Formats: sequence, C-alpha cells, structure tokens
Amino acid sequence: MFWKNTHHYSRKVFLAITLLTGSLGAATAQREVLYEQYVQNPMSINPGFTGAREDFNMTAIFRRKWFNIPNSPTSQTFAADGTIANGKFGIGFQALNDQTSYFTTTGFVGSFAFHLGLSETWKLGLGAQGGINVLPVSDGTFISNNRALGSFGLGAWLRSDRLYFGISKPEVLSQKFGDQIIGTLYRRPLYITAGGSYDLSEDVMMLPHVLFIQEKEHKLRFDVGSRFWFREKVGLGASYRVGGGYNAMSAKVDYLQLTAEVQLGRNVRLGYFYSTRQAEQIYASYSGPKGIHELMLKFIPNPKGFQKY
Repeated sequence: MFWKNTHHYSRKVFLAITLLTGSLGAATAQREVLYEQYVQNPMSINPGFTGAREDFNMTAIFRRKWFNIPNSPTSQTFAADGTIANGKFGIGFQALNDQTSYFTTTGFVGSFAFHLGLSETWKLGLGAQGGINVLPVSDGTFISNNRALGSFGLGAWLRSDRLYFGISKPEVLSQKFGDQIIGTLYRRPLYITAGGSYDLSEDVMMLPHVLFIQEKEHKLRFDVGSRFWFREKVGLGASYRVGGGYNAMSAKVDYLQLTAEVQLGRNVRLGYFYSTRQAEQIYASYSGPKGIHELMLKFIPNPKGFQKY
C-alpha cells in the first residue's frame, strides 16, 4: 500500500513538473517557430525588411512536427507586408498560433519601416515592430491562465539588387510576471544575416544566405544554406543549423532543412519544407521519424517581377 501511494504521488509530481516546464517552454517554442521561417519571411526576424520587396504580399505557413506522435506540436503563421508613399514606408503584420500538447500560445505583431535611398543601387530599411504574445505563464509554483505580454523589436536591412545585410533584435523587452523575470521565455536574441542572388546561367539563379544568432549566456548559433531557382518556376534548397538547444527540454539544435517551391503563375507560390530536427526530450520515448513538415502558400496580388525573398 505504501509503495502504491508513493508511486501515485511520484506520478503526480512528475506530471506537475512536466506541465510546468512545458508552460515555461511554450513561448520559447512559439517564437522559435516564427524565427525559423526567416528564409521565406525575413520580416519574422527583422522589421527593417518590412516593405523591402515593394510588392504587397501575403504568406501563410502551416507546420506540423512528428506525425507519428500523438498531440505533437502544430502551428499556423500568417504574414503580410507592403509599402505606402511611393515605397518610402513599409507596413506589415504577423500572426502566429502554436499548439504544443495542452498549451496554446498566440502572437500578433505589427511592423513599420522607413526606407532610405543611399545611392542608385543601395537602400536602407530602418524598422520597428510591436505587439503582444498570449501565453501560459508560471510564477514557479503554479501555471496561470494565459497572459498577454508586450513585445517590441528593432532592425535594419541594407540591400541592393544582388546583396543584402541585416541586423536586428526582434525582442528587446525584459518581461516580469509577479516577482519572476521571464528570461526563459524572452531571451532577446541578436540576429545578423547576409545573402544575395547570383545568375549561374540564363535559367538558374542561386540565392545563398547565412544567419548568426547570439544570445546572452548561450553559444553562438548559425545557419548556412542556399536555394536554386530554375527558370523562376521551381526552387530547391537546403540549409543547415549549428548550435545548442534552445531550452532545457529540447535536444541539440543541429539539423538540416530541405525546401521545394513552385511558382504557379505570377501571383501564387507553393512550398514544402522538411527539417530533420529531433523531438524534444518530452517526446523522446516515441520511436520512428520525428521530422518537421511545413506547407507554404504565398500570394502576391500585383507582382512587379519575380520575388526572390
């Protein structure tokens, strides 16, 4: 009888710790979902990119982790941006809904950028973004209902027709709930990115990119990769991320992402992305493949030309 009571109590303690840790990791996972989509949506990590494409465009991405795991994380993101005042100002909006097991987090962010012409070939976008993240928060003893926390970020995007460079901090605020500083949820990374486009032939375009991620008390992470577009109809690419895990419940974040995109006419682009990323430790007991699958739908009502980024 004593063993049964002890075992029952241990299961309760384990469940409480699991739920508590899950709540603390929910916002981190939410923000990682958005940030990891920077190749298809650079505005997700840098508000200075808002309106840089000059065409109004909308991008929706549907993400599912580990199909063979019950209640595995799913998310939906939507982003739209364009320009006003003859391209001098960019405005944008992003929304995210992320379901991780029993926890749901949502985020809404608006962004604004001022685009300054430095020369005939170079432009500089200076941007800011602000919004809210609605997520479960713990004060260390219990899990509260979802709370809305403010979000604010800054970024700069320098670009020409062939090259771009960006630096940004999409989250600069330090957050508190009661007496607890929510550092695990708002880690405030610094992003430095660069890339470009090169015509390998009349029919093949190469789009290489590199991204460095620096966070306080964390090792430097970086992504490197490239996409290749064939006759501006079919795009294939790959990128690799090197770096440590992003929270105590995650595996080491070294993974390969493969991308495939198809341009359907002038207005619509479809994409599929697969990551070899491993499951977090909370799902480690499940066997079989645990990759991440994403589907993308991009719509540009009145494109002026082929949209590279």
